[in-house]
Amino acid sequence: MRRMPDDTIIVSVGNQQFVTEFGDPGLPNDGRGGSDKMIATVDGSNAVLTFVGDDQTLQGHSHGGNDHLAATVTGFGDYAILDGDAQAMSGDAHGGNDVLHVDASSSIYATLGISGDAESAMSADARGGNDVVIASMGNRSSGTFSGDSGSMSDHARGGNDILSVTQVGSYGGASISGDALVSMSGDARGGNDILIYTVGAAAQSGGASLVGDAGYMSDDTRGGNDILIAAVDGNPDSTSIVLVGDASNMSGNAHGGDDILHGSSRDDLLYGDARTYAPFTAGSITGGKDMLNGGGGNDQLWGGPNNDRFVFDQNSGMDVINDFDQGNKAVGSTAREHDVINLHDYGFADWAALKSLISDDSKGNAVIHLTATDTITLAGVHTADLQAKDFIV
Repeated sequence: MRRMPDDTIIVSVGNQQFVTEFGDPGLPNDGRGGSDKMIATVDGSNAVLTFVGDDQTLQGHSHGGNDHLAATVTGFGDYAILDGDAQAMSGDAHGGNDVLHVDASSSIYATLGISGDAESAMSADARGGNDVVIASMGNRSSGTFSGDSGSMSDHARGGNDILSVTQVGSYGGASISGDALVSMSGDARGGNDILIYTVGAAAQSGGASLVGDAGYMSDDTRGGNDILIAAVDGNPDSTSIVLVGDASNMSGNAHGGDDILHGSSRDDLLYGDARTYAPFTAGSITGGKDMLNGGGGNDQLWGGPNNDRFVFDQNSGMDVINDFDQGNKAVGSTAREHDVINLHDYGFADWAALKSLISDDSKGNAVIHLTATDTITLAGVHTADLQAKDFIV
């Protein structure tokens, strides 16, 4: 197997310049990319930077190198696109274990696109590397971030990636996916990823969608066991944060992983598996055994199919569990499930002490009155339906 050299590439991108650099152009189908360092400064306006750690495509038995791609973006209306290995991967290609770092905290109207492995697609038996993506966004900036690729099909496998995105500027938004930004199909498998989104102290508003695996999962795809974390450091006027353990939409015979979701101190939406389901046959989609903690704020939570755990810490706010023991219905399954609510942080002596604080509201939904400002509403569940086994105290 031919090994490419370890290169250092340093570029500066000025006004309205388009710069594209590859770490290992001409990588053979059975070659191995070098461990390259690619460093860029984008300080002009309306400039476009594209960094690719290895080559335009990885095919055959090629392996990407363990590359370090870094860009500092300080201009106005700039684009920075970083791909850890290639723009597309197929065959038995393997991505390297790459580090991709973009500092656009001083930029205005920047657009970032970062993929741990391949920007557009991974197909056949392609494998993603275990990548680290770190990005900070400036004012009125946006970005799309994926641990592996835009789409994954056939028998593609995602790596175990870490993605950490911070909104530093006043306004911004991000879409973050652990594996494929758009879709997973065929027999594709997601990695075990960690996704972190932070709204900085200076932000006036912030928004992000964190998806453990892909925007859409279909066919026989399987999600990884992912960890999704959202944090708000300041006190913005508004936020819109959605955490989805596997995919926004699951169809066919897709299977969700066992995910952990931890919301911010604001009002968040948490979905253990998916937002919508389209099973091939009744019950053909299965969810993972997920753990959801909304954090502070007034959160909306859906565990999804399978047995899930909802965790509430003190000062959890006025939250709603929308599918307690009802998640299987979303995929047409009649199988019983056993969700559990963990209230250990509130220090109840026993079930009797907690039971006295539960009553039905005017719509017949059970409401757990933890404190004057902390409540949990169980949509579609009556107080009489609840038992000690439903809680951890």
